[in-house]
Amino acid sequence: MKEQIRAKFEAYWDEMMADLAALVAVNSVRGEETTEFPFGKEPARALSIALRQGERMGFAVENVDNYAGTIDLGDAEEMIGVMAHLDIVPAGDGWTDDPFTLTFKNDRIYGRGVVDDKGPVIAALYGMRIIRDLNLPLKKKIRLIVGTNEEQGSGCMKYYAQHRPVPSCGFTPDADYPLIHGEKGNFWTWLSFPAEETPILEISGGNAFNIVPAECVVLLDGSQVSADELKKSIRTEDTEGYEPQFMHDAKGNIKMVVRGHAAHGSTPEKGVNAIVSAAKILCNAFGERAGKMMHFIAESIGRETDGASLGLKVSDDVSGSLSLNLGRIIYSTEQHRLAIDIRYPVKLSLAEMDANYRKMAEAFGLTYEVTEAAEPHYVPKDSPVVQKLLAVYRQVTGDQTADAFTIGGGTYAKALGKNFVAFGPEFPGSEPMNVHDADEHILKELFLDHCVVCTLGMAALAGE
Repeated sequence: MKEQIRAKFEAYWDEMMADLAALVAVNSVRGEETTEFPFGKEPARALSIALRQGERMGFAVENVDNYAGTIDLGDAEEMIGVMAHLDIVPAGDGWTDDPFTLTFKNDRIYGRGVVDDKGPVIAALYGMRIIRDLNLPLKKKIRLIVGTNEEQGSGCMKYYAQHRPVPSCGFTPDADYPLIHGEKGNFWTWLSFPAEETPILEISGGNAFNIVPAECVVLLDGSQVSADELKKSIRTEDTEGYEPQFMHDAKGNIKMVVRGHAAHGSTPEKGVNAIVSAAKILCNAFGERAGKMMHFIAESIGRETDGASLGLKVSDDVSGSLSLNLGRIIYSTEQHRLAIDIRYPVKLSLAEMDANYRKMAEAFGLTYEVTEAAEPHYVPKDSPVVQKLLAVYRQVTGDQTADAFTIGGGTYAKALGKNFVAFGPEFPGSEPMNVHDADEHILKELFLDHCVVCTLGMAALAGE
């Protein structure tokens, strides 16, 4: 069957690429919100194009108030769902060719969204068409749910779930193979400290909760601090080998720029946190004069990424240990705050995480504000949706050892409940596809492989 499906995709190739080109041509970054266009005009325009494509193929389609759209195969009451999205992140600079013109070079398909997630939209749409062409037996309706706000909060799927029936199970082709069956919960807070008398005037570092900061800038009172003495006090182990830079401002104050290495907040162990490096330098140089906040960072967070010294460490047998990233610092006369990004194991509840964090904050005499928090997402490995999709992946790829795994990040899967998983389109060991970067692309052969896996996955879930 996989050979027949692949042959069908190859026969539809030119038409399929024309449809993908029409979607890629839309710069569907979130825009100005209005009553008619909740995420801006361009995401809604991309949605309209995709729905017309589905309608052209004879499928029943519906625009759900420009939040999302549905394309249906079959009329059974029970349905399975495939969740994909048409919004994109900004193209940015550095592209070899126009990011909004589908380009073919060296057996690769280039354009913003070809992997994330317009290409998978087209793969699922044509997969439904091929299931119908081959008259594969279905007991459930297949619903392709096309969203327009995955990149900035998945508000599209929240709206869909409030206004339309939620499928009994399904997947999102917006992540990695073999299959992601668990996603840690997230718990983001601003942790606040009292003001103190220190030689530190200002500190700024980091840009987001979910990025290990690669730079931290410290402004020190030049009347209290000697730049030469400060330089002499710096230990290599405090900076992981990244040498700070020093300069003076017009008032004679000392500016210290500390470097590190960026990484995603879900894998903080892969980075070198510049804020932590700065705190270690200051604590070593000034001792108690560095203040409570710096000692908290240097000693209670330090290079740990599991929250152990804070009493937050917890793990389970499915998703491993809690991870903690110090993403930002704001230190000024007005405020002293740290942005903390925690990803906690799938078997811990949000209520338990909040209680543990509250206990930690009280122990240190601190206050905090939760800015974002979510329960974990977990579908057991022995569930039918995991077993059926893994069987399809193994059948198509020949990889009989492939297994489901968990991640610290989040996907679209959690938006519609506990029976959804993330399934493709990126294959393990493949070349970087530059998702969210310049020259986003996918090899033609890998795209066809994904098309076949996606199609058989839909048929397996709907054919019970």
